[in-house]
Amino acid sequence: MSTSLELPPNVLAPSTARRWVESQGTVPASRLPDVVLLVSELVTNAVRHGPPESTIELSITASRGRLRVDVVGGSDYRPGRGGPGSGGGGLGLRLVEILSDRWGVAPGPPTAVWFEIEML
Repeated sequence: MSTSLELPPNVLAPSTARRWVESQGTVPASRLPDVVLLVSELVTNAVRHGPPESTIELSITASRGRLRVDVVGGSDYRPGRGGPGSGGGGLGLRLVEILSDRWGVAPGPPTAVWFEIEML
């Protein structure tokens, strides 16, 4: 099962994305807070690093006991693994690394960042 949503790259995109994920019913309740947080982080990155005329595509795919989330948008952003004050950004991608089972980046433009969780 797969579903997707297009978002404008504005300050409302992260909250719209969070509400949409919560409404889909595809994320196990035990992992919903983590998935909502990670979606919010990735959509925020796409808003911050993308051109204002672009759109952001958020998709969720559930298959074989696994949930995959893709966020496509933004320019040729290449995320670093810094942290606050390092010049590499905040902790968003570090959270993705910690809370997901797998994740990755396909450089753009547009950049695609994805993560997977096992649905237990």
